[in-house]
Amino acid sequence: MRFFRGMLISGALLAELASAKEVTTQIPVSGMTCGSCAVAVRKGLTPLEGVKKADVSVEQNKATVVYEDSQVTEKQLREAINKTGFKAEVIQ
Repeated sequence: MRFFRGMLISGALLAELASAKEVTTQIPVSGMTCGSCAVAVRKGLTPLEGVKKADVSVEQNKATVVYEDSQVTEKQLREAINKTGFKAEVIQ
């Protein structure tokens, strides 16, 4: 029975991993004026569970984030940016 229960847990974990996918999104960010601003936004994003990489460009006014969509949502990414004092714009 113990072996069977482990198989069920492993199967559930495999199913979750199979449904997770790595996504790249670009989020417009307003209010950044310098490199320190970009660093602050990046530091606000990288601790989030599921964020693999965050690049922030002052010149392009955007954050490019690679993340696991099963662990974090784009809405949570925008909220993390907003908490840094900058404005994450919603893509229309």
